[in-house]
Amino acid sequence: MSSTKAPSHGEPSAGEMPWGMVATVAIALLAFGLGQAVAAVLLSGWLGPAALAGPALPAHGGAVVLVVVAANVVQTVTLVLAARVKAGSALGYLGLDVPARRDLLVGLASLVALVLVADGVTLAAGRDLVPPIQIAIWRSASAQGVLWLLWPALVIVAPIGEEILFRGFVFRGCARSDRSAVPTIVLTAFVFALLHVQYDWVGVLLIFGVGLLLGWLRWRTGSTTLVIVLHVALNLEGMIETMILAG
Repeated sequence: MSSTKAPSHGEPSAGEMPWGMVATVAIALLAFGLGQAVAAVLLSGWLGPAALAGPALPAHGGAVVLVVVAANVVQTVTLVLAARVKAGSALGYLGLDVPARRDLLVGLASLVALVLVADGVTLAAGRDLVPPIQIAIWRSASAQGVLWLLWPALVIVAPIGEEILFRGFVFRGCARSDRSAVPTIVLTAFVFALLHVQYDWVGVLLIFGVGLLLGWLRWRTGSTTLVIVLHVALNLEGMIETMILAG
């Protein structure tokens, strides 16, 4: 794989310059904030203001579905509109292409290796393979009859929204050269991990590792679609583990 990102991998042409770094961060924060605000209003209207009092989502299956879908849809629509305003083609700007087969195989192999190492370290340390909060959310969704909504929310909607934000829009505006790509990969992985406040520090550290891998693959291939597919696969694996252990 080449370290340069050619237009054939979904990047805009040289004449379609991205938003500047400051504007990129500002738009990303705006999109994220709008998504969270809409989700908070909907959640508060459904469960009452007390549902917003905690530092993270409650272990309420229906609430998780509502927040994940609402926040990511609003966030993604905002970023797509911003990309279209700047480049005309949101697909090209955000790196949404058809990934090369070789890139897909390398990405899947890398992800499998990372998951095996992470699971092995987790078990060796005597920690739960699946965080208790995931088990609680699963059982809550099952009791409420919304498991059929929890699956697509966590396996499809969340990965698409998160990758378009971090490895799509923010990466496009901040990683303008090989020199700026590395700090962008690290910083986006760091923020990506911190947003997963439902996990303990070990879980956050593992997610940081995932963010580094996805960021590296985005840089080397130019494809956000590739990292979306890998993120979907990772969340699917996590949901299957949760289903087995929660049953």
